Amino acid sequence: MKQITTILLCAFLMAAMSCGGGKKVSDTASANSSKMGLETPGVISFAAANERYSADGTFKKWKFSKVSMDKGKIESLDADIDIDLTSIWEKSDKLTDHLKANDYFDVAKYTTANLNIKNVRAKGDKYVADLQLKMRGVTQKMESEFEVISKKPMTVKGTAMVDRGLFTIGVENTSVPNLIEVSYNTVIPQ
Repeated sequence: MKQITTILLCAFLMAAMSCGGGKKVSDTASANSSKMGLETPGVISFAAANERYSADGTFKKWKFSKVSMDKGKIESLDADIDIDLTSIWEKSDKLTDHLKANDYFDVAKYTTANLNIKNVRAKGDKYVADLQLKMRGVTQKMESEFEVISKKPMTVKGTAMVDRGLFTIGVENTSVPNLIEVSYNTVIPQ
């Protein structure tokens, strides 16, 4: 279960990275997207397994709170993503409840995680972005590799590695690695 939690953490990191190129998107555009009910512009997912269970989950609510990018220049992207930690979900209701508990995400105390994406640069036919994840009073800096899979609408997918140990998420479960891969597939608001 701890591996799932760590994966979830990575998932929201990925969501932040999933920014693609296109035209400049203002804070107003992001605010309008939220008002229109477009809180979740894609999927942030995780998968984890141990000898007893294979978990697949997601965060059902997250949004871009800021997106700035010069038209057609993904390298100019600077974006922020807010992830509603209370929206964590896994197919097992029992596991979902456990992930929300104080030894994992502690959603009674920590309701939101914030992810900043910037310094996007080409890497072959893909891109790499610098990410800064703030959660539970701690910050992790990392990189995420992603690809643009569509320009209209601008859609990206990629992965990132989140260190669950840094955030003290499920740390008593030593059978799960601290670094968890999170996947994302997202449309950049334009």
